[in-house]
Amino acid sequence: MLDVPAEIIALLYHYRWTIEIFFRFFKQILGCRHLLSRSQNGIEIQTYCAIIACMLISLWTGKKPTLRTYELICWYLIGMADLDELMAHIARLNKAEA
Repeated sequence: MLDVPAEIIALLYHYRWTIEIFFRFFKQILGCRHLLSRSQNGIEIQTYCAIIACMLISLWTGKKPTLRTYELICWYLIGMADLDELMAHIARLNKAEA
């Protein structure tokens, strides 16, 4: 990439760790270790869905999403956990912060 100005390269390098932390979070917490599609549209849909799920978890729990919270919500949505278990988990999150 020889046609990119040096200022842009420096800015990208400056934000390198922020970008790497985002992708670590994206892969480990949101479970997006593998792409479900090879098309640009499919990748965008998967990315948007994961980010929206993350924001909804944050809004609902008031906490940063964890892998355990994400898994428990998934289990609830497919019927493997009941609402009481999910609410108990969220209550433990709130108690742990206090």
